[in-house]
Amino acid sequence: MRKTVTGRRLFSREFKIAAVRRVLGGEPIGTVAQDLKIAVSLLWEWKKRVLQLGEDHLYDIGARPGRKRVNDSSENQARRIEELERLVGRQQAEISFLETALHRVEERRREKKNAGGAASSK
Repeated sequence: MRKTVTGRRLFSREFKIAAVRRVLGGEPIGTVAQDLKIAVSLLWEWKKRVLQLGEDHLYDIGARPGRKRVNDSSENQARRIEELERLVGRQQAEISFLETALHRVEERRREKKNAGGAASSK
């Protein structure tokens, strides 16, 4: 294992593949991460990449130049667009609900003002 100038650890491709193979072999991901002294989230990302793209897409240091990153695939982009469209739809529904509620509150305020009683002089 090497380290960068900033002190971050760099794992070899072989190390990553061996770790993922242990998880795919049935060992709990937390146990493997603890044994190798790495974050569970990091091991999870390696496993996800192997399952989606294969072991050839685990690199020594990040993504190789000239290759697409995993998150840039058209399938992932389409999934992200769908997710964002659902979010926009929910937000539109919330805005519509809040506008309706605001109009009702304003109508009730107007009704109270025109109740016929004398206005306070204070």
